[in-house]
Amino acid sequence: MIRKLSFFVVFVIIISCSSDSGGSDEPTTIQLVQITADNNNLISGAKDISLNPILRFTFSSNININSFENALNITPSNLVEIISVVGNNSQANVQLRLQRNTNYTINLQGSIGLSGESLNMSLNILFTTIDGCNYITPSYGTSSSRRVVNLETNNGSGNFVYYSNYPIYSTEDDWQCDLEKAIVVVHGNSFNPDDYYSYMSTTVQALSLSESTILISPDFKNSSQNYLSWGSDYRKGGDSSGAANISSFEALDIIIDRLANKSFFPSLNEIVITGQSSGGLFTHLFSAANKSENKYPEINFEYIVSESQFYYYPTNERISESNNQLYVVQNCNGIYNWPYGYNNDIPRYLLNTSKQIFDDNFINRKITYLLGNGVSGSDGQFNNSTCYLSVLGSSRYKRGENMFQYINIKFPSNNHNKIVAQGIKHDGQAIYNSPEFRNLLNTLLNN
Repeated sequence: MIRKLSFFVVFVIIISCSSDSGGSDEPTTIQLVQITADNNNLISGAKDISLNPILRFTFSSNININSFENALNITPSNLVEIISVVGNNSQANVQLRLQRNTNYTINLQGSIGLSGESLNMSLNILFTTIDGCNYITPSYGTSSSRRVVNLETNNGSGNFVYYSNYPIYSTEDDWQCDLEKAIVVVHGNSFNPDDYYSYMSTTVQALSLSESTILISPDFKNSSQNYLSWGSDYRKGGDSSGAANISSFEALDIIIDRLANKSFFPSLNEIVITGQSSGGLFTHLFSAANKSENKYPEINFEYIVSESQFYYYPTNERISESNNQLYVVQNCNGIYNWPYGYNNDIPRYLLNTSKQIFDDNFINRKITYLLGNGVSGSDGQFNNSTCYLSVLGSSRYKRGENMFQYINIKFPSNNHNKIVAQGIKHDGQAIYNSPEFRNLLNTLLNN
């Protein structure tokens, strides 16, 4: 039988005798022959137990695994996850997920035998998990940093490609305790996550952040038969193609779940999410849509929207570039539609999120608009083909300025900010290596 549930356990082995009544109607007793953790004898007071141990209980007679589960108690229950309990005749294996540098107690007593036999002695064991952390050398080469993880959801599963300087899905127990920050950088519609990983790697190393910061660049592939892919829908939170139907927002939520797991990253306290161009639209929408920020209030979340040309507006008002004031847009079909508004084609990920909740998140979460004001040359990707796009602004730079102006006039108590990278055009490498971005990142990660 396999059971998943969350509770924390402290193991203390204190053997205390309980008397057997000699009546012939009483079931016979059963003895604990041995208990091991990862094949080593577990005794009371043991130290440096791994974070994912397999405990093996060996008894003198066959046991009832359901009775064994009911008789087993591990405390503190809120600090441990029992991954599985498996019985085989006279043995029971219990796999755990524990917290670093924590005391645990395990208690076992009562009826556990196939015929109702009780344990002849109650078992109490105290142990402490590992405290030390090993240093893991970060990797910044795109070939050595490319990784694949299987994402599992209620709607299916699939292999997801990402780049990272640390192997965040390693099963090793000893992680570097100094990993306190994480940066997620999202590619644009050129689908080149390796390039953005390289751009951000240069800045992370220049700021001497390598030993404290996890860098991740997800690959929301345009198309693939072997891996999850989204095409351009990734920037709007759409579902992956094929049978899996995993939202791009949900994919990043799952990555964040891993980063927030204190068993692997005990010191992580801040996550910065940024994206360039279409990745900027992804970041703009994800900032309000994601379920991670409320789920992990102990982590500080920051969102940096870099050089996007498209923005979400809570109302049908826009900024007039002639006077920098709000006006109500009239006779423009599509202005309310997702992702420019909250009507029509809302992704499945948001079906249970009201517009009010989305807008409250959008206004109150920490968003910085990173804008390049370079004007020489043309912006070949700039789209001004319809009214609901043209009212956003006359250029990519002006659209960012207009968004920031709008949020300050309409919702003055917002948590939004703006940084202008001087002379930078629509260029992900230039803007992520600009002094303005580096100063911003250094400030955010050292507060």
